[in-house]
Amino acid sequence: MNTQKYDPAEITDLNRQFVAEWLSDRSAFHTWFSSVITGSFVAITVFGAKPGFSSVKGYFLSAATVLLLFALICNFVCVWSIPSWKYRVNTLIITNSAAMRRELAITAWLSAIAFVSGLTIAVIGNSAD
Repeated sequence: MNTQKYDPAEITDLNRQFVAEWLSDRSAFHTWFSSVITGSFVAITVFGAKPGFSSVKGYFLSAATVLLLFALICNFVCVWSIPSWKYRVNTLIITNSAAMRRELAITAWLSAIAFVSGLTIAVIGNSAD
């Protein structure tokens, strides 16, 4: 009878290449998402009303740009940390992916929430008179 429990976060020789491939896919997603955030940031600051602190509209747009900047920084953290994770997976430095997955998930969710919040606030700011 096998009493060993299966740990889905464990990195073994059987799944190592798939973890590395998942990290590559994650990196591509975060690179794309960084482009989307940057484009939204540019659209808000170039084509919308100007962020500032002299009107209610300016306050909303300032908050939106700060949230988009935070989302962009979170994505950069993901993009920059993935090569390090990939190296550690491929060189057997780490054998459990739980911390890696948790770090990427938290940072990605913070980025997504900040991005959606920033866009929502930007729409409200651009429509307020």
